[in-house]
Amino acid sequence: MRAIIAILFLGMLSACNCLKTDSDTTVISLKGKWNFQLDPSDKGVGNKWFAKKLEDEILLPSTTDVQQKGELNTKTEYGRFTRLYPYGGPAWYQKEIEVPENWQGKQLLFFMELTKASSVWVDEHYIGKEISLTAPHIYNLSKYLTPGRHLISVRIDNKDNPPVGWPHQISDQTQTNWNGILGRIELQVKDVVYIKDVQVYPNVHEKKADVKVKFNQKSSGKLTLEADAWNTSEKHHVKAREYDIETLDNGECVISLPIGDNMLLWDEFNPALYKLKVKYEGKFNSEGVRDYKEVDFGMRDFTVNGTQFQVNGKTVFLRGKHESHVFPITGHVPMEVDEWVRIFKIAKSYGMNHYRYHTCVPCEAAFKAADIVGIYLEPQLPRWGQVGDSKLKFTLQDVEMKKDSSDASELVEYMLFEGYKILETFGNHASFCMFSLGNELHGDRQLMSDMVSKFRAFDNRHLYASGSNNFLWNPKLSPGDDFWTTTFSGGSYSPGNYHPNTKGLDTRSSYPVHTEGHINNIYPSTTVTYEGGIKNVPVPIISHENGQFQVYPNFDEIEKFTGVVRAKNYEAYRDRLEKAGMLDQARDFFRASGALAAICYRADVETAIRTKGFGGYQMLDLQDFPGQGTALVGMLDVFMDSKGIISPEKWREFSSEVVPLLQMEKYTWTNDEEFNGLVSLANYGADKINTQLKWELMNDSGELIAKGEIKANVPQGKVIDLESVRIDLSEIPAPQKLELNLVVEGTQAKNAYPIWLYPSKVMVDTVDNIIISNTLDDKTVKILENGADVLLFPDSTLLKNAIEGAFQSDFWCYPMFKKYSPPGTLGILCNPAHPIFNDFPTDFHSNWQWWPMLKHGKAMILDNTPDYFRPIVQVVDNFERNHKLGVVFECKVGRGKLLVCSAALQNQQQYPEARQLLYSIQKYMKSEEFMPQHCLTLKQIEEILANKS
Repeated sequence: MRAIIAILFLGMLSACNCLKTDSDTTVISLKGKWNFQLDPSDKGVGNKWFAKKLEDEILLPSTTDVQQKGELNTKTEYGRFTRLYPYGGPAWYQKEIEVPENWQGKQLLFFMELTKASSVWVDEHYIGKEISLTAPHIYNLSKYLTPGRHLISVRIDNKDNPPVGWPHQISDQTQTNWNGILGRIELQVKDVVYIKDVQVYPNVHEKKADVKVKFNQKSSGKLTLEADAWNTSEKHHVKAREYDIETLDNGECVISLPIGDNMLLWDEFNPALYKLKVKYEGKFNSEGVRDYKEVDFGMRDFTVNGTQFQVNGKTVFLRGKHESHVFPITGHVPMEVDEWVRIFKIAKSYGMNHYRYHTCVPCEAAFKAADIVGIYLEPQLPRWGQVGDSKLKFTLQDVEMKKDSSDASELVEYMLFEGYKILETFGNHASFCMFSLGNELHGDRQLMSDMVSKFRAFDNRHLYASGSNNFLWNPKLSPGDDFWTTTFSGGSYSPGNYHPNTKGLDTRSSYPVHTEGHINNIYPSTTVTYEGGIKNVPVPIISHENGQFQVYPNFDEIEKFTGVVRAKNYEAYRDRLEKAGMLDQARDFFRASGALAAICYRADVETAIRTKGFGGYQMLDLQDFPGQGTALVGMLDVFMDSKGIISPEKWREFSSEVVPLLQMEKYTWTNDEEFNGLVSLANYGADKINTQLKWELMNDSGELIAKGEIKANVPQGKVIDLESVRIDLSEIPAPQKLELNLVVEGTQAKNAYPIWLYPSKVMVDTVDNIIISNTLDDKTVKILENGADVLLFPDSTLLKNAIEGAFQSDFWCYPMFKKYSPPGTLGILCNPAHPIFNDFPTDFHSNWQWWPMLKHGKAMILDNTPDYFRPIVQVVDNFERNHKLGVVFECKVGRGKLLVCSAALQNQQQYPEARQLLYSIQKYMKSEEFMPQHCLTLKQIEEILANKS
């Protein structure tokens, strides 16, 4: 049965989902039942489906996935989530309406807030086509919606995409390329002259706002403007002012509205918003016409001052996350403000103040929520690939470079069209601070710069850039860009190879090639900065997609997938782990890899924050990314729920507006040294800081060892070195793990640093009753067979089955970057209570004191051992490979006992942590506790090690 809206004017308004405003505009919601039909063969236009009753029904707003239209998908996607009801192609949506007599002569607009390529018919009259992926589709139906009954037919085709490739606006890698209509679906009934658009241009310096009002045609009459601050405890009313207007021929007029001395400013700390009320009264053909419009705006000035950002004259450090529309329940962005407020508040609880929308643009609700919460947004055009001609075709060999067959001229035309739409639709939002052309673009630099200039001339309320990490093989600041998002500020790159000329020009800590980045390649300290990377660059640099530290899957999340997608990839990874005989360790793998990832993120973010003059960072993400091989790099899962790895409070210690920092040359010390660390304070809060900073050195039992106070007088927007902390370590028992805590009085700012203290001298040169060998040669075998204890350090060059050493967790995910031969490992898992660690304090996971042994050692592949066999120090492998890996294991071989260590100990004796671990291992082997429980045959050992006879 056809869905019918009977519009009977006034008396029936409430029954018809109608809203009568205080002007002559009436809004009729068309949400509810629509007739519907899929058109996989694309025959609907030819067969005139717009002229007949469609056979099925669907509830709108919604998508075909949510409504389960189409065939159930039984396949498994291994590199992303699996859509249950995927559909690509045309789908038809149909609604019958009744137009009353009093609409004669009115302007009738059909409005769809968010959809894909759409075509609209009224009865058998074709109205037109809209192709915006980001902005509402609005059709003027006035000519054909005469009084009486009419049929509106809408054809949505999610395969008929503009020439943009597969950005996250439409990609199945993230939100799914859905088909449907979302958000507001309505008829807007207006007078013949109406306000088409209102744009507000704040001028903080002059305490006014320039209001550009655009009518649907040239007009004259009276405009009344007034505004009220509405979301703050502090009230401010901008009194009503009346203006006589005469628009230009294009229907535009600009009015300057004084805000006054009590003006409230918008920023991340006090996101004050005004609601502007615009009333119009005029005449058309001697008949009175009027209209009314409300617009939210904020008085804010987001600018560049040298190499940093400023909002209203105060320096801002961007602590950002990547956003690509990951919503596994619905497969599409939320259209409700409250849901986006919830999401942004979660991000803000982790110290975030910035979002970059990777090749996508959120809906109106997201901008409104960011306005309310105080988040600086950078939407991007939906483009990821080539723009214009490119002479460097070889770059397409790289796994990160995108190639498609888009026509260059059509692409540029579309990008300009979509960009102007985005600026018109969302430009009033105070949170809309930055705009860029896309992600990792390449092609014609000048063409992109020209596009940026056009957008800036069109709307100067935002900062502009030509993209994020553009021309990654030859990074340069593009002419005219207000800021630069990049991984290097110079040098050159070819697929899988960073050339020496990039050294010192890095702006993040980790890369797809594991031999790059300071966390995995420079002995741990807290002194590294990106000052070399930002030197001689005149605009703010933002580090691009920093972090990307992989965490092993948490298979408990599988049951949370109750919506349009299933985590069949997680299920497959679980099956692989079970086949490898380690499913019982899944939870431990997740916990250990997650703990290491959090440690790496802390180092990554602190490096950015302690870099003086740095613009900020954009994490790849705070949450997991479901596509491109499945990149579980988040501290939150895809539902924005905490994984339980690190609390928001602990995360904010190093990622917040105010961060106390400790600069020390190393994490491991000996008791014949004096600890020396420089305390700094990064103050990107709302005001200057003038207080005391307290420090305390605690032991692992929480007992106070030493303390002190430092005067902290830090201007807003500065990172200031304060004073050194010096502590005599000679009287502190060793070995043990210590913690140095920093607390800024009168604020919530605090931070904590682990320190490992070891004896300055340990006896590791000679060991009674233990045979030390580097090869499993005949001599060593014979010794074992005779019942001796053997400590074997296999020559790394002779290891048959081993993985290269690494400290940090695998970058992004192994399936995507394995062509670059990364180690692909996720840190260690061990039992801290094992007696082998009696003299080497450790957590159950990797931490900084393991760095030299893991980085310079190798992980032995132990797949040939029984399922029950576990190494003492196990290395967590990635979910694709699932090797059983170890750097320390023990076993009985014949009558002897064998302990094998492939962690770098003998060749790393300059490090106290390596000496101490060797000492602890030897002491363990000399004790009665050295009693391996499991036997391995000589053949099994030989399969792991090389047998040198």
